[in-house]
Amino acid sequence: MGRLEFFKAARDSVELLKPIGRRGGSSLLIHHDEADGICSAAIALKALENLGFTVKPICLEKLYREVLEEVYRRSIFDAIVFTDIGGAHAGYISKLNIDGIPTIILDHHKPEPSSNPSVVNLSPDLYGLNGDEISASTVAYIFAKTVYPGAEELAHLALIGSAEIPGPLRGLDMEATQDAIRRGFVEPTGKGDYRVKAMGRPLSYRKLSSILSILGSVGYYRGGPMLGLKACLEGLTEDIESLSSKLEDERREANRKLLSKLYREGLKIDGYVQWFHAEDTFSGMGVKVIGSFCSYLRYQRRIVRPDLYIIGFMYMSREIPGFSPLRNDYSKVSGRLPEELEDEVKKGLKPPLSIVLPKACEAYGGFGDGHASAASGVVLKGMEESFLEEFNKLVS
Repeated sequence: MGRLEFFKAARDSVELLKPIGRRGGSSLLIHHDEADGICSAAIALKALENLGFTVKPICLEKLYREVLEEVYRRSIFDAIVFTDIGGAHAGYISKLNIDGIPTIILDHHKPEPSSNPSVVNLSPDLYGLNGDEISASTVAYIFAKTVYPGAEELAHLALIGSAEIPGPLRGLDMEATQDAIRRGFVEPTGKGDYRVKAMGRPLSYRKLSSILSILGSVGYYRGGPMLGLKACLEGLTEDIESLSSKLEDERREANRKLLSKLYREGLKIDGYVQWFHAEDTFSGMGVKVIGSFCSYLRYQRRIVRPDLYIIGFMYMSREIPGFSPLRNDYSKVSGRLPEELEDEVKKGLKPPLSIVLPKACEAYGGFGDGHASAASGVVLKGMEESFLEEFNKLVS
């Protein structure tokens, strides 16, 4: 398995959709809320429109099972496409898709294989590639280029989505970037940075990634994801950039309050875990903010032990913009690894978060997904400490 098989699977997925697009079919586009999710959704939206689909985008912070159940039970769309979300749940999606709705998953998280011929999971790991080195936006870009050659007009979005991948651009991410440079949408500025010129005021791709992630996460309940899609496809306006700055100020203030509390009270220690509960500190913001806070927290060496998993919780709203409310109350859980523990995980001495966190979530009414050193999920509200007990059992 490798690149050839991956590109063939992309072509096969397009062939699955072509007849439906020709007759003007409808597609539900489900995407994640950070920059990679927004950029990959914008790319997929353009590709689907080129196939002839009418597209309804919905942004999900997590792939709630009750949402999936409703989507496939109602069966009102001719096709369903997931971007930057869904790869880890392809098995469950396969079971739900009893009507055989063509479903394409454009993701890069640790995946499950599909068990349904109508569900195509284009997650790189399934084809011998490393999903930790390829963004979902690049996966969507490869899909789009298979649909129409003019998809190179979207190459800069693949670059922006790739900003979340640690380290220098590599492999398929770099190939998409080279397309953007050749088309004049992007220019290198040295030290591994690139200036994007195709979205209005020229900005670093990392800055644009930050703007989109703030819109999608902090502004999740205030139309942020739709504004992010608009910025990707029509350009970044002063109003959108100003809103992103305002939202970032709100998040920074909430982070300051929570960090001050943790410096006063410390993190709680439970077995292999150091943890905290933000409760309603981030009320009104999307749940991605707790993950961003945990990422920042891992460098706070005065209060963080280098040998323990970092776990953070926050309460969640039942609201899903553009969709039915959730039936249950959940808490979001995010996990990160301090640097010393990250080295142990890479050496195989401790289990990765991508394995233990989802299993612990599933034991208490939830689910999870992610990468070896950064993962997240949800559990039923009130089950947080039971989750920690299960997490510790899985690590030991």
